[in-house]
Amino acid sequence: MSPAVSEGGKHMRSSALDRAIREALALIRVTAGSDLAEQIERARKCLARAVSDSPEAPQRALMHVAAADEHLEYGELMEARTLLTAARSFLPGARAAVPARA
Repeated sequence: MSPAVSEGGKHMRSSALDRAIREALALIRVTAGSDLAEQIERARKCLARAVSDSPEAPQRALMHVAAADEHLEYGELMEARTLLTAARSFLPGARAAVPARA
């Protein structure tokens, strides 16, 4: 068995969820001149796709992502970012920090 894939591909799918969370976190950074509403919608779609593709991901991670999505619906970015960051801590092999972009 490859180290990248654990039992039933669980680790690989969790990695996909981790990538989606990192992408969503990057999308919802508040930056000057960005269309924040569009970025929020892209983040929500990215997360929804990853969650539907990762039903075997840890339930606590999925619950945090669902809660973050509710906050995104109302434009509550800080709450959503906090929940998404916490969700990553429940994924196998995920690092807690998301590197900052320049």
